[in-house]
This record gives sequence, C-alpha cells and structure tokens, in this order.
Amino acid sequence: MGYASPLPPFAACCRLVAILALTPCLAVAQAGPRTDTPRGKTFRVTFEPVITTWDRVWTVDGHKEDIAASLPTKVFVHEERRVTPLAIEYGITNRLSVGIKVPLVRVHTRESYPVDSGRYVDTAGVRMLNDTLASPKYAFDPINDTRQGLRYWPGDPEFQAKYRFLESPTYAASAAVLMRVGWAHQDSPNNLFDLSSGDDQTDLELQGAGELLLFNKLWLNGLVRAGRQMPGTRSRRVGPQEELLLPVAALATLNWDPGDYARLDFAPMIKLGGEYAFGFTVGYYRQQQDRYTYRTAQDSIDIATRLGAPVSASVLNTGTDWHVTRLGVAMTYRSRDYEGSMSLESTVSGWGALVPSASVFRILMRTSRWPF
Repeated sequence: MGYASPLPPFAACCRLVAILALTPCLAVAQAGPRTDTPRGKTFRVTFEPVITTWDRVWTVDGHKEDIAASLPTKVFVHEERRVTPLAIEYGITNRLSVGIKVPLVRVHTRESYPVDSGRYVDTAGVRMLNDTLASPKYAFDPINDTRQGLRYWPGDPEFQAKYRFLESPTYAASAAVLMRVGWAHQDSPNNLFDLSSGDDQTDLELQGAGELLLFNKLWLNGLVRAGRQMPGTRSRRVGPQEELLLPVAALATLNWDPGDYARLDFAPMIKLGGEYAFGFTVGYYRQQQDRYTYRTAQDSIDIATRLGAPVSASVLNTGTDWHVTRLGVAMTYRSRDYEGSMSLESTVSGWGALVPSASVFRILMRTSRWPF
C-alpha cells in the first residue's frame, strides 16, 4: 500500500501563495478566479454553476472501485452535486475589491439494484441487504434515490478581499484572502450515500494568482490556494471510513478538526483571435488528515457500552488525508465588461478513503456594471 507525502503546514502553504503571486507565469487557472478585479466604483456579478458527478471512488491504496463495492450485493450508485453560486464584487479602487458568494447546492444520489427483464438479478442478495439496512442493529435508510424535498440546500457562503498588485499588457498578479463560513447541510450518518452541500464550518483561505501573455498568443494562467479549516462537529458512526455497514450503536456527534489543504491549478491557453482562447487545465488538490475526538469522556463510555468494547474516535482519521489530480479542457471569452468560460475536467488519479473519481463541468458568466 502506497502513502502520499504529507501536506506542508499552513505556514509553508502561505509562503507558496506569496511565491506564486510574485511569479506571473504561474497564474490563475480556469478552475478558479483570475487576477482581474472590477473597476473602481463598479459592481461585478458572476454566475458560475458547477456540476460534479461520479459513480466510482479512489481508495486508500490508489485504485478505483464502485461506490457500493463493499456491500454484500451489487448496488448501482450515481452521485451528483450541482453548485449554483451567485457572486457580487465591488471595486473599491481599480485594484482593490471585496465580494460575497452565496451558493445554492443541489444534491442527488441515484441508487438501484441490477434488474433483468423487470426482476432483480440477485433477489436473495437484495432481500438480505434490505433486511440488514432496516434492522434495529443498523437502522439505515433504504436503497432509494434522494427524495425531492432533500435535494436543495444552502452551501457555505464566502467573503473575499482581493488586491491586484502587478499589472501590465502582458502580465498581472493578485492576492486574495477568503473566509468561508458554515451554513451548509452535512450528510446524514443514517444514509449510506447521502451527500452534503458543504462542510458547515469556517475556513480561511489565501490565494495567489497571475497571468502571462507570450507572443500575443500563449496565455498562461495559474492559481495557488492554501486553506486552514477550523474545528467543528460532525455526526458519524465510529468505525473505519471505508466500511459502509456500521451499527447504529456506533453513532455519535464528535469533535471534528478537518485537515488543512492546498490546491494548485494551471491553464495554458491559446488565443484564437480577439478575446477568445482555448486550452487545457491541470489541477492538484491535497488535504491533511482530519482529526476526530469524542466531545466528552461519557460519549466514549456510551459507545463502548453499546458496542461491548471501547472504540477510539481516531479510527475515523484513517484515509481522510487525500489528494486528487484532474485534467481538463477550457475555452473562454473576455472583454471590458463581459466574460464567459466553460471547462470540463476529470479526475485522473487519487488516493484516500472513498475519494470521488469525478467529472466536473463548469460554466462562468460575468458582467460589470456601474451602480447607478
């Protein structure tokens, strides 16, 4: 079993942000914001829906498997998360801006058993799994699609301040600080394949971005982000992350300290003429290990009593340090007051406990306006 190298501490990630921000040739990717800010005294409105889908996951030994591979019978699972954020930025000056982004998230899990000629392929296996999920020992929701009333949730809002400190006709660089506040819906520990709309805890993130235009044709964009995630709480069944069928007796609300993260995006693009460009994207995301602890000593005693043996909350830590690499293609158009882009990315490698092997489709539409 292979293990990834540890993520640098947050201070080291902050230094990396500073280095990238001072190196224009590694600047903002299509997967993230570029260096530009709205003009002074104007509002800039951005609509950026992102659709992420997956039906397979990466495991701790770096291979892919079906989401429900560990269940005793075959179950088809297709996950989809649609994030539709509306972002508003205000240019305090031509280089300094502040903004807010409020996302609406649609989550939809499609679950089904294999069927042939209207009958279950594995009737005995389906009956056994349904009985297991419904039993008092496990008390899970049945295998079924996400109900209509549970598909739409608020995401975690973001507040940002951004400063563009380098600018010329051929290069630019900016730095930003972002705070993401907890407001989202966490996934239910009583549903095997429930999806969250966010982490529902506070993050602090630094960003460094830059752009470089070579020969008036080759447009290099890149972005680096370093984030510190603040502690919160989370309800979980205490047991190995990759083990889906954990008894309801293992359920507890735990202290949760999610791992800090770093992300790099790079997008070289060719200008096709005018303000159009086309190219590819490379993205890498790395997160440190989460840390789970019981909120009180009595919680630990209660779990041990119900299960018949003590179980450390740290068993949930394994596999939460993870990384993914994505490749994709992108096209963009930008002018003085309007911007539009589209990108399609796919996860090509991953490591961690049940990390989605996802495809990501993103559309961006942006315009700037005077307030009056």
